[in-house]
Amino acid sequence: MRAAAWHRHGVAALAIHDIADPWLRQAVINEATRRWGPRNGEEDNGR
Repeated sequence: MRAAAWHRHGVAALAIHDIADPWLRQAVINEATRRWGPRNGEEDNGR
């Protein structure tokens, strides 16, 4: 389903815990937080 969303609509759905590179993971977290606010109840940044 994630691949279909990417191919059909240009939307990427990424699970934070699947991003191995710490810098890239934090960049994705920062952008999501900027756009939609902090996650509810999360304090470990997805790890």
